[in-house]
Amino acid sequence: MMDKNNQITDREQQILEWIRQNPMISQNDLAKLAGISRSGIAAHISNLTKKGYLRGKGYIVAPEKHVTVIGGVNMDIYGIAEATFTTKTSNPGHVYHAIGGLGRNISLNLRKLGVFNYFISVYGDDLGGEQFKVDANNNDMDITYSKQLINQKTSSYIYLNQATGERFVGLDDMGINDYLTPEFLQPRLDVIHNSTCVVIDSNLPEETIQWICNNFNGPIFAKAVSLVKTKRLISSLSKLNTLVINGVEAPVLTGITPNDKETSISCAMTLNNLGVENVFLYVDEVGMLYQSKSERVFYPVNSVGVKNTNGDGAAATSGLVRAFLNNASFKDSARFANAAAHITSETVQAVNDDMNYLLLKRVIKKYFN
Repeated sequence: MMDKNNQITDREQQILEWIRQNPMISQNDLAKLAGISRSGIAAHISNLTKKGYLRGKGYIVAPEKHVTVIGGVNMDIYGIAEATFTTKTSNPGHVYHAIGGLGRNISLNLRKLGVFNYFISVYGDDLGGEQFKVDANNNDMDITYSKQLINQKTSSYIYLNQATGERFVGLDDMGINDYLTPEFLQPRLDVIHNSTCVVIDSNLPEETIQWICNNFNGPIFAKAVSLVKTKRLISSLSKLNTLVINGVEAPVLTGITPNDKETSISCAMTLNNLGVENVFLYVDEVGMLYQSKSERVFYPVNSVGVKNTNGDGAAATSGLVRAFLNNASFKDSARFANAAAHITSETVQAVNDDMNYLLLKRVIKKYFN
C-alpha cells in the first residue's frame, strides 16, 4: 500500500510519468531524458518502489484479443482554402494544428470504434513528442510499445486542401520513421504474434514491411500513403489480406489511373491479381470500391457535408478492421469502411471526435444500405 506520508519529488514525478507512458523504457533511456546518470535513475526508481508508486515495470499482459498498428505519428499543420487556390500568391482560408499520422489515426479510430490495439511507432523528445504522449493518454491509446527517441524531432506534415476538401499539395518531414526497423520490432515480436490482425502503413521502410509480412501469419491490413512510399508495398502485395489505397497512389502499383468506375475496377483487379486478397480503392469525384477476385461493392462519391478528405483512408481502414473482428460479410465490410470515411470527411479533423460504433451503424443505415 502506498504510504501517503512519503511525498513524491518533482524529479520522481517526472520519471513516473515517463514510465507510465512507456513501461518498456530502459534505465539508460530514462537517464538520457532526465540528464542524469543511470545509477541516479536506479535510486529514484528504488524510492518510487518503496513509496508504493511502482510495483515493477515492463511486465505487460496483453488482452486475449488485440490488434497491433505499426506506423507513423505526425504533427500536422494544414490549411483549407476558402476558394480554388491561385499559385504564387496568398490565398484566404483557415490554418489548423493537430496531432496526426496515418498509423496514429488508424489506431485512434479503432479505439473510438471499441477495438483495443497497441500502437507501435517512434517519436521525438521535442514538444511534438510530448504533445503526442498527452494526446495518446487522453484518448486511451496504448503506446506501451512505441518509443520516444532522444535528440530526434517528431515527424511533421504540412498540407493544403482545396475548399472542396481535396488535397492541393503536401510536404512531409518524416525521417524519424527510418528507425522503425526490423531490429526495433524484434523485441516487440511477441505482441505482434499475439495479434488478431496487424495494420501497417507505408511510412515504414520497405524492409520492415517485408519483415512484418514474413513474421506474422495472420491477416495484414495495409494503408498506402504518398507516391514515393507506396512503392514500398510492391514486394509484399501477395502477403496482404487488405490494401486501402486512393486513386492517386494506385497507379504506382498498377500502371492504371482510375478516373471512373470501370478503370477503378480494372485497377483493383490488377491488385487482386498481384496477390492482394481485398482492395479498398477510393477515388476523388468517382467513389469507393471494395473488391476481391470474386466479389465487388461500389459506392458513388457522396459529397454531402464533406469538409476534409484527409483521414478518409485511415478511417476506412479502421472500419474494415472492425468489420473483420465482427466477422462481417463482404458487403457489410464495404459499408463499415464507407461509413467510417464519411464520418471523418464531415469534420476538418483527420479523426472525427464523434466517431463511435453506434454512429457508424447509423451512417450505414442512412447512406449505405
